Amino acid sequence: MRRALLVLTLCASAASAAEVRITFPVVQRLMAEQVFTQEGRRYVSGDRAHRCDYAYLETPRVGEWNGLLIIKARFSGRKAFDVLGRCVGLGDEIDLTIAATPVVKRGVLTLADVKVDTGGKNSFYTRRVSAALRDSLERQFGLDVAARARELLEQKDPKAGFLRDVSTFEFRQVKVGREAVILDVDFAVTVR
Repeated sequence: MRRALLVLTLCASAASAAEVRITFPVVQRLMAEQVFTQEGRRYVSGDRAHRCDYAYLETPRVGEWNGLLIIKARFSGRKAFDVLGRCVGLGDEIDLTIAATPVVKRGVLTLADVKVDTGGKNSFYTRRVSAALRDSLERQFGLDVAARARELLEQKDPKAGFLRDVSTFEFRQVKVGREAVILDVDFAVTVR
């Protein structure tokens, strides 16, 4: 009973507003679980079966720069034709730096104002890669942080003697700090 009252008190005090900090190692792990799902890769064009026509990102590292979310990743891509078992056409491997503003849409952390730096490479192919990545990341990138937050806040263990349910979970603002993505949220937890 005493433990239930303590949990109730803690949940009630946090029910109006909170700041949730998701450190960059956790963001990287969430990206690996939810975005870089194909052998540690995120295909932005084609797939593993298309050996002459593909584009993917791998080995993401997350950080901050001037309030922007920075993702450093390795890009590998090829836009070629299979001619007698050989790929003939354009292709490259590039270490990229992606800078973006994180925003939350319907509980999903997405990227806006994406900029891609190709590390000084400036060819026709790298310009096309940069444009395609900007469009792809703005449209397809998403981390379902609302669902993960609900999992952490809700109590599913019947042995505890009570249940916690999240009835409201809304994002007010997203910021990027030096060590974490910072989510300003409103939520309500019901303990029964």
